[in-house]
Amino acid sequence: MIRKDDNELVFEVINGSVSSFEVLIERYQKTIFTMVLRMVGDVENAKDITQDIFVKTYEKLRTFNFKHRFFSWFYRIALNETLSWLKRYHSTERLQEVQYAIADETTQEDPERMNTLLHSGLMELPEDYRSLLILKYYSQLSYEELSEISGVSLKKVKSRLFIAREQLRKVLLQKGFPGDE
Repeated sequence: MIRKDDNELVFEVINGSVSSFEVLIERYQKTIFTMVLRMVGDVENAKDITQDIFVKTYEKLRTFNFKHRFFSWFYRIALNETLSWLKRYHSTERLQEVQYAIADETTQEDPERMNTLLHSGLMELPEDYRSLLILKYYSQLSYEELSEISGVSLKKVKSRLFIAREQLRKVLLQKGFPGDE
């Protein structure tokens, strides 16, 4: 079976093929869900947001410009939807729960504790820095893809990532994450 590229599938969806949209969902559902989960930190909310992203994408497909890559356009929608949700519903309660859990743990270094610390540190960053780090390191996007998605220059993406990493490093050191000061 020949694998159709994203733009072919989008063209088919615009012309009435629901099954082509199902292919896009299958292709990107796990990636989008993982990105959203890393940003919001809650499975149920991540499921809801992911579903909303696909609905919004379907509704906006007619506005897609075929000169661009579907992937970048779609990721931009996903990122914007997630950031909008965070602005509307983000609560510090979840973050405080994570911080209390860290404080109660022993200082033994184990992978689960490191993941908890890392997640907690990410949640303390401003949303734009958090999203860049998640897209770069968890979704493994290139600098070029980040530039395309964010709509800023490659140089600015690299600069923002540098600042984001520095802020995360400082937060993690304050939380007791192993590292050199």
